Amino acid sequence: MQDFFSRKWSTGDYFKFVTPSILSMISVSLYTVVDALFIARYVGPLAMASMNIIMPFFSFSFGVGIMVAAGSSAIIGIELGQGKKDEAHTHFSLAFAFLIFFAFISSSISLLIGTDRISSVLGATGVLLPFCVDYLDVFVFGIAIVIIQIFFEFFMRLDGKPIWALYTTLGAGMTNIILDYILIVVFDMGIKGAAIASVAGIVVAIVTGTFYFMYKSKVLQFTRPRLDIRFLINSMVNGSSEMVSEISAGVKTLAFNYVVIRYAGEYGIAAMAIFMYMYFLLSSFHIGVIMGVAPVFSFNYGKRNFAKMRELMRTSLVVTLVASVASYSIAIWFGSDIINLFAKGKVEVIEIAEQGLLIFAVTFLIEGFCIFISGFFTSVNNGKLSAMVSFLKSFVFTLGFIFLLPPLIGMDGVWLSVPLSEGAALLISAYLLIRTAKLYLRPPENKNQPVIIFNQQPANAK
Repeated sequence: MQDFFSRKWSTGDYFKFVTPSILSMISVSLYTVVDALFIARYVGPLAMASMNIIMPFFSFSFGVGIMVAAGSSAIIGIELGQGKKDEAHTHFSLAFAFLIFFAFISSSISLLIGTDRISSVLGATGVLLPFCVDYLDVFVFGIAIVIIQIFFEFFMRLDGKPIWALYTTLGAGMTNIILDYILIVVFDMGIKGAAIASVAGIVVAIVTGTFYFMYKSKVLQFTRPRLDIRFLINSMVNGSSEMVSEISAGVKTLAFNYVVIRYAGEYGIAAMAIFMYMYFLLSSFHIGVIMGVAPVFSFNYGKRNFAKMRELMRTSLVVTLVASVASYSIAIWFGSDIINLFAKGKVEVIEIAEQGLLIFAVTFLIEGFCIFISGFFTSVNNGKLSAMVSFLKSFVFTLGFIFLLPPLIGMDGVWLSVPLSEGAALLISAYLLIRTAKLYLRPPENKNQPVIIFNQQPANAK
């Protein structure tokens, strides 16, 4: 792994390494979209709209998982780059134990509160509440354990085997899709069948991950964890941008649901859900790119191989640009087909969605760069910058636009708020990347000075 991570890559080497991560994320988005399609076509668009109501609850638990997984994997990657294998193994095991504990606490609290109360707090109307409760009664367990799946996939990539992360995702996805057909179409179990299928897919992924780290892992090994509060705190701080992104996605969804239901009712929520699935699908390539290269950034930052980091940055930005243009083109050319796929025969939903398509599609020209820059800062153990941008984008720009524009221009203001917030975030992200380039991409004066992992400023910072 060390030789491959450090040496100069050809374009073929780059895609050989990141393609499994890209395919993994595309697979996740595809089986999520297929899940929604089964619900939309065989249960109804209002059932699909209820999924949008539930999303903020899912975002919190998912955010904790990705915060710890992304933050700790970056730190452990730096430790491996420095040759501290024993320390890396101990921290790897501690992060896993912490997430197991969190999963237990999360599911217990959710059951204590009750799914009907959770759904009502999230904004479910009388029409949507039964769908939300039916789904959450089962999926509350999936929400708790999905963080273990995230953990395994992050560390398979750090272990130098992104192909196993793809195997894990494909196994989960195929299980989900097959059971969707059996439980929803054949046995007519409705939205509860979709929840059972989703939980089963997550369980398959966890079994695959457990098998890999028990029998196939070449670098990272489970050992007896030792409590290290400083490591856990720094992992959460470093991964805080991912946590902020997920929680902000939940907050944004709550805000969008509140505004959209006011201007367009439940069918407006269904239209918004279609765009969210389209966004998830088309942004998955960008997420796959940064998830693929992040462990290589972390390893080479620990090894102080700045030439390699510059090489990865150049290639990744070009790939992101090409993918952004492609995503925008797909949204423009095939957006109406995607809308009809979800809302066939529901004229009210189709009209609302097609009205906002051209505006919303601009988002795909911008969001890939924000995703990449945010992930880069996390990979070099500077989650604070990434979290700041995520906070500004979601809690300042998006919420500001969503409450300011609709009263002035109606539903067009809802759609316009997304690309405007992404554009503002891109300007800030680009500025921060340029300002920190001398710290993360250019050789420091003292090449032998080690990187201080638990310091958000590089060791050579003045």
